[in-house]
Amino acid sequence: MSTRDVVKTGIAGLDAILGDGIPRGNVILLEGAIGTGKTTLGVEFVYHGASQFDEPGIIVLFEVSPDKLMRDAAGFGWDLPALERQGRLKIIFTTRQVFRQELQQADSLLLEEAAKMGARRLFVDGVAGVGDGSNGDGLRREPREEFHVLVEGLQRESLTALLALELVAEPAVLSLPEESIADTVIRLRKEEFQRASTRSLEIIKSRGQDFQMGRHSFRIVNGHGLEVYRRVQAPRKESRDRAAAFDPTTRVTTGVPGMDPLVNGGYFLGSTTVVAGISGVGKSVMACQYLAEGVRLGERSLMLTLDEQVPQVLRNAMSIGIDLQPAIDSGLVQLVYDPPQEIEVDQHFHKIEEIMEGFKPKRVVLDSLSTYGSSLGTDGRMFRDFFHALVALMKEHQVAAVYNNENPEMLGMSSMMGDMRMSSLVDNIILMNWIELGNTFRLGLTVAKMRANPCDRMTHECEVVNGRGMHVLERILILPQLPFVRYSSLLSRAPERTVRADILDGSAEIRR
Repeated sequence: MSTRDVVKTGIAGLDAILGDGIPRGNVILLEGAIGTGKTTLGVEFVYHGASQFDEPGIIVLFEVSPDKLMRDAAGFGWDLPALERQGRLKIIFTTRQVFRQELQQADSLLLEEAAKMGARRLFVDGVAGVGDGSNGDGLRREPREEFHVLVEGLQRESLTALLALELVAEPAVLSLPEESIADTVIRLRKEEFQRASTRSLEIIKSRGQDFQMGRHSFRIVNGHGLEVYRRVQAPRKESRDRAAAFDPTTRVTTGVPGMDPLVNGGYFLGSTTVVAGISGVGKSVMACQYLAEGVRLGERSLMLTLDEQVPQVLRNAMSIGIDLQPAIDSGLVQLVYDPPQEIEVDQHFHKIEEIMEGFKPKRVVLDSLSTYGSSLGTDGRMFRDFFHALVALMKEHQVAAVYNNENPEMLGMSSMMGDMRMSSLVDNIILMNWIELGNTFRLGLTVAKMRANPCDRMTHECEVVNGRGMHVLERILILPQLPFVRYSSLLSRAPERTVRADILDGSAEIRR
C-alpha cells in the first residue's frame, strides 16, 4: 500500500485540518483581504520547510522589502538570515513582470537557482497582476490562460508553491479564474463578533485529499507564529466516539455530606451532571467540595472557570475550610480561568482539549454554563455546538463532569436549564433553590434526573456552614424549624404542611 507524499506545513493545527499535509507539487492559492495574515502564513510555510523538514525554499517579494520581512520574522523567532547563509532559503525582491517572464523561460535564472539549491517550496507574496494578461511578446492572454502558464512554470520544477492573492471583496465560491486552476485554495478572513475581531481559515478546495471543511479559527502569536484551531463542530474520529460510554463499575463521590445516598453513591465516570439554581444557592461551594473529595482520594481534578479568577476561587474555598493550594502545588488539581469577554470558541475548546490530554483528570467542574451562554449566545448554534463538543470530549476521556448553571428563576422553576434547552444531552440534573417558609429562606436540593439510575426525587434541605461547607440534612430532624418532610409542594411556590405528617408526630394542632 503506497503512502501519500504530502508536504507538512508545520503550522500548528493546520496539518491536522488538511489531513496531515498538502499533496506534494500542489499549487496553493492563499487568498484574503489586507491584514488577514497571508504573508505570515506564507513565510512560516517556507521557514518550517527549510528548518524542520529538509525542504529548502524561496520567498518572492514585490512590495515588502527583504529587510522588513526578516525583521518581522524575527519577532516570531524565525531566523531567516541564518537559513540564507546555510543555503536553505532564498529571498528574491523583484517585479511581477520580471517574475512572470522568468517562469515562462526554459532558461529561467529563478528556476535555475531553485534547482541549484534543491528548493521544494515557494511562496510568492502577491500574485495580483502576475497573470494580468500582459507580456513582452506583444500578445495579450486572458487572465485564466496567463495564470495557467504561471502554474505550469512552477510545476516544471516540482515546487509546492503558495501564492498569496489579495481580495478586495469576498468572491462567490470558485468564481476567480485562479481558484479553478489552483490545486488547493485557502481563504483567510477577519471577522467581527460582538465588537471583537477574529481570524478564520477555510479550505475551499484541495485536489487529491480529504480535509476538514468549514471555517477554523486561528491566531497570530508573537514569538511563535500561526496557531490554527479546528472548528468545534468538526467531525471526530470514530475511536473517540467508541470511548464515550459510561463506566458502570466506577462512581465518583460528590464530597457533600449526605448527598451520595441521593445519587446512588456518586456519578458514573463519563457522565455529565448539571447543578442548576439561582445565584447564591451554593453551586460553587459544592464545586469546591467536589474538588476536595478528589484530593482526598488522590484523583486528579480540574476546574474551568469563567466566573471567578483563580485567587478568588482559592479564597472562597478557604472560607469553607478547603485549602486547594497544596493540591495545586503537587499537581493534583488545576484551576484554569478564561475571561469570558475574550472567549473565542475554537481556541478555547482547543485549550480544553490540550488540558484533558496532558493532565488527564478524573473530575472536572465547569463554572458556569450560563456565562458561556452570555458570551456565545444561547439562541444560536455556536453555544449548542460548543456544548455538544464539550460533553463528547468529557465522555471520551471518561471524566465525571459537573457543570454549574445559573437558573434565573427563584422560589420555583418552570425550566430546569433556563434558556439552555440542552437537558437531553445531560445525564444528571441537580436542582437547587430557595424555599420560603414563614419569613425564612431555606435551601432545597432535588435530584431531578439521573440517566441509567433510579433516583429519589424528594426535595431535601441543605445548609452551608462557614468552615464546613454544604451538607444535606436528614429528612427526620428534631429542630425548632420543621424539616422538609413535613411539607409538600416545596418547589411550587406554595408549600403546605402535610396532614399525614402532622398526625404521625402528634402536631395536628400546629397551623400551616
